[in-house]
Amino acid sequence: MGRYLFLLAGLIVLVLMILSPWAVPMREFDGTGYLLNPLGAMNPKGLTLPEGLSFGWLGVMFGLWVALLLTASIVVFLPNAATRARILYVLGGLGLALFALEAYLFYQAIAAANEAALAAGARRPPLRRFALSLGAYVGLFYALGLLLVARMQLPGGLAFLVRLRGVVVPLVSLLLAVVVGAGVVAILRPGLGTQGVEGLGLRELIAGKLDLVTYTFQILFSPILNLPGIFNSLSFATPLIFTGLAVAFGFRAGLFNIGAPGQLTIGALFAMLAGVYLPLPGWLLLPTAILAAALGGALWGGLVGWLKARFGANEVINTIMMNYIAASVLLFMLAANEYSFFGNKVTLPFKAEGFEGRSEEILEGARIPPMIDILAPNSTFSWALPLGVVAALGAYYALRRLELGKRLLAAAAALVAGYVLGGLLPGIPVTISSALSSQLLNGSFLIAILALLFYNFYLFRTSGGYELRATGLAPKAAEYAGVDLRRKMVLAMFISGALAGLAATHYVLGAGMDGTYRLKTAIPSSVGFDGIAVALMGQNTPLGIFLSATLFGVLLAGGVSLNAQLGISNQIIQVLQALIILFIAVGGFLPRYFTDPLRAAQVETEAKAEQEARQAKTSPVAGD
Repeated sequence: MGRYLFLLAGLIVLVLMILSPWAVPMREFDGTGYLLNPLGAMNPKGLTLPEGLSFGWLGVMFGLWVALLLTASIVVFLPNAATRARILYVLGGLGLALFALEAYLFYQAIAAANEAALAAGARRPPLRRFALSLGAYVGLFYALGLLLVARMQLPGGLAFLVRLRGVVVPLVSLLLAVVVGAGVVAILRPGLGTQGVEGLGLRELIAGKLDLVTYTFQILFSPILNLPGIFNSLSFATPLIFTGLAVAFGFRAGLFNIGAPGQLTIGALFAMLAGVYLPLPGWLLLPTAILAAALGGALWGGLVGWLKARFGANEVINTIMMNYIAASVLLFMLAANEYSFFGNKVTLPFKAEGFEGRSEEILEGARIPPMIDILAPNSTFSWALPLGVVAALGAYYALRRLELGKRLLAAAAALVAGYVLGGLLPGIPVTISSALSSQLLNGSFLIAILALLFYNFYLFRTSGGYELRATGLAPKAAEYAGVDLRRKMVLAMFISGALAGLAATHYVLGAGMDGTYRLKTAIPSSVGFDGIAVALMGQNTPLGIFLSATLFGVLLAGGVSLNAQLGISNQIIQVLQALIILFIAVGGFLPRYFTDPLRAAQVETEAKAEQEARQAKTSPVAGD
């Protein structure tokens, strides 16, 4: 059965290579492009390429790919598994080499044509928004698939995949979400360059749809290709890291904290009160405001934990209700300055002048600086942060024999020492573009990294974290072992709320919302709900949460360009998030051993027993 599925996959790849554009050397702002395909170019809008630009190598590449596909289809029917694995590994490597060669030839031809045009007096390069397209990408994915299939032919191949189920399930869910999202885009939008053009054949119409889908996702992922885009993506990702950690922390304790929006809102109120009204010196005001944000969220979450521990109240219902209360408190404090209670006028000092619901400006000492000012103050790259991080990592790993607490203390001391020393070293002058300096990424991103480290060390390196995870996995067993379940419930929701509250540091103390250091009623507290998708896709692991938050940050940043260029609403991001949650909930439609720990353990045990039996069979008998 598996071999015939492999043949079907190869047939789909071949059909996509025949129908899809392989590369687009020229594209207009509205997405209309000159589509290259080995069977002939497709140019519905009549775009003109520079003279002398040729892509005749596409036909040769197509022939090589066909040969590779046929060879792989024959190899999977060979009787010897080891032979199949070796040949498939070679074919996978050849496929990667073919893709790399295609990319080199294409971009080399584009660069040569642009250089020739500029040398001839052109005011700007004639070829813009060029890129490889779906026909080339399916070859890359097929080559990677060959390498995976080759590993599956070897002993323990299935167990190898099952051990990586924390990566496999999210990746498959993401792939399915992208496929369904691509289908939605293809149905709702006409193909690029085909609208209003008469006389187009079926091949051109299909190619236009496939180009639309490919270009949509190229735009969505385009922020990773330049530094301003990366900063913008990390700016979107920073609050998602906090809220993802908040939801994941609750999951680890067996609790569903759906109240991150309310905890973020109360954390923002506490941060605003501390940052605007506390008469503290600057060196003390910022840490106090950060702690105030964490305290506000912690109290709001801890209250739900206490209600569950004391009265058995469902945390899902309570956190949802607390979200509404938090939003109402925010409006009460910032929507107006005067209210009437029982005929008496009450004046509140929190709302700034003007029609907009916003607070007074955060004091200078409570402001988190932009990330670009931390890395390159006064347009001079500083060694402070890089040297501090390197020193901390070096101290932590050099002192592996010490207990965890001492290692962390030594790493913190090395971080401070490295930061101070790096600040004394002469910096490197750099040129900062206006696009980079305008990004809203700020120092709260570093706080998010510290929150990830806290999550990792507390849950997986301390006895308290072990008890909390035991409470989530088997509460009856944990209680029998002496764990105070009620106390753990309150503590889990307290810490979870604190993590969600820290997301407010990005918006209020770091001006991550619109560049102003104020709390506004329009604060995007909905990122608390997005944290559910981040936690699920990240499988409640710190690295997974960081990567999934960064992925969603890239998509959110790319969604702005998508709306501007193709007119596709950035609500497609919410569609993708919902689809990812849906597919993760059903385990990516993968077999049960990818989602059931007991089945997974059974697969790994069987693989280990098979390996031991094979070793016993091949090893010489004692005394021979």
